Amino acid sequence: MMSRTIVAAGIALVACRTHPASTPEDRQVSRAAVAPLPAAAVISEGEGHAVATREAMVGRPAPEASLELLDGSRVELAALAGKKPVYLKFWATWCKPCKEQMPHLEAAYRRYGDRMAVYAVDLGLNDPIETVRAFRAEHGLTVPIALDGDGALAERFQVAVTPMHVLIDRAGVVRYVGHEASPELDRALEALVGESALPGEPAPRAAAGGDALALALRDGSTFTLAAHAGAPVALTFVTTWCDGYLAKSRPAMSEACAEHARQVAALQASHPGLAWVMVAHPVWTSPEDLDDYLHRFGLAAPIGLDARAAWFQHFKVRDVPTTVVLDGRGGEVARIAGGGEALAGALARLR
Repeated sequence: MMSRTIVAAGIALVACRTHPASTPEDRQVSRAAVAPLPAAAVISEGEGHAVATREAMVGRPAPEASLELLDGSRVELAALAGKKPVYLKFWATWCKPCKEQMPHLEAAYRRYGDRMAVYAVDLGLNDPIETVRAFRAEHGLTVPIALDGDGALAERFQVAVTPMHVLIDRAGVVRYVGHEASPELDRALEALVGESALPGEPAPRAAAGGDALALALRDGSTFTLAAHAGAPVALTFVTTWCDGYLAKSRPAMSEACAEHARQVAALQASHPGLAWVMVAHPVWTSPEDLDDYLHRFGLAAPIGLDARAAWFQHFKVRDVPTTVVLDGRGGEVARIAGGGEALAGALARLR
């Protein structure tokens, strides 16, 4: 993860105007803003993950969203339309590039905070609020931080990578989506704050989801709960990279990810009447990663990429791995997180 690169040639050079910087952090943003892009730039794997979201959202009205800040207050993005542009950075404390980019975000907030609404939006995935607060204190952050406690923001903004930068203009239209703290991002920030307020009414915003849950499985079929009405179902929510990426930074979490997968692999064969599906979070995950995950743990369960994290949001899963066991009426019998040692007992209650 985060190692493959694609070379893209012929990127146009763009000049921009900058304002005098008054702090070292501001000077860092200013230098980045005026630095020209080379004729051939390296596009990271993270930028590759951001492509689908960029194509789906840029040029379209931003979805309705309510941000819950760490101090307990709330911000409605709709209330900012026509007043200020908005900069959202989706991140997580366990994400290495997020940590590396935090000084850039803090500098952007200090530079543009009076002219642009800037928020760091933690995914809330394996990130309790206490951990986020400790991170803020450790790094001396003053940028407002929001916590996506139920996953609704990740679903509506189609977050597929961390960090992910989203810029919204005064009319409420998404103007930029990207992964890197790059000169391109700095130019986009400078352009947004330089625009005058747009005349007329703000653009209509996209309504929140509401579509029936349907998971496209890797084998080409589609899984829905309605198709299994009357029968028990087990849904295992995972990230395909947890066991490897977190091995050094959060070894206990890494081992829990691996052990949960081993528990699922062992229990599937003894429960042939149970519809068992693996639901993969979309961040840092491609369809090919699903195949590798199944092979790595010898899993036979069908797996699908929850492309907009709608299943995670619907079942309010904020810790992975987690298996949610439903009875034949769709009622939740058990919710097993961590290493999954209690899975066998939970399944026994279905009999």
